Amino acid sequence: MAIETAIPSATKVMTSGEYAESQLMAKQSEGNLDRDAFLKLFTTQLQNQDPLSPMTNEAFVSQLAQFSSLESMNNVDNSMQSMAEGMKSDRFLLGANLLGTKIDVSGEQAPLDERGHISGTANLEQSHESLIFTVKDAKGKAVFQEQLFDLPAGPLQLDWNGSNARGERQAPGHYSLSLTAISNGNSMDIPVSTSQVIKSVSWNEAKSEVLVEISNGRSISLADLEKFKY
Repeated sequence: MAIETAIPSATKVMTSGEYAESQLMAKQSEGNLDRDAFLKLFTTQLQNQDPLSPMTNEAFVSQLAQFSSLESMNNVDNSMQSMAEGMKSDRFLLGANLLGTKIDVSGEQAPLDERGHISGTANLEQSHESLIFTVKDAKGKAVFQEQLFDLPAGPLQLDWNGSNARGERQAPGHYSLSLTAISNGNSMDIPVSTSQVIKSVSWNEAKSEVLVEISNGRSISLADLEKFKY
């Protein structure tokens, strides 16, 4: 007697990408099913209603209102999605137009090349008898320090020529500028903004915002930028 055996076909194992795609398609199908099922149920109900006891006008109008409300919500959702996509495109285009633009950013390191210098600005809310201007390298080591005297309230322009106190030229790299006020033994840091150049633009999907990459390689939100220079 012959024994027949059947070997089951191999089960297809879905990748994570295929699974995510199938879930998305399922969700979309569910959204369409709700709308189509409501309309199908409504028309079936009309076709099979009891001729001797038909649907009342109030019930008919009520179900029409429900369907109209569902359709309106779908339209609003589609409109909001289109609006969001349009806003994303507008903001990304704005960021792309800023490529190469100089901006002032507080607390950021600025690049120094072989012959260049680094400039910064600070806004003094009050006059100061003495301020300490410090330049630090990328590792946080102070390479230059200067004491400034009798400074009035208002904008203060700072400039470092790239050399230490002995006149030795410092290596190219990224440096930070800081300003410290000392009064009655207490010290207070004053924000210093340095000039940066927007190098690239990207889109942060998680936060739905445009990010710009500046000269020192750091990415910051376009919404946080306050001053542009051409």
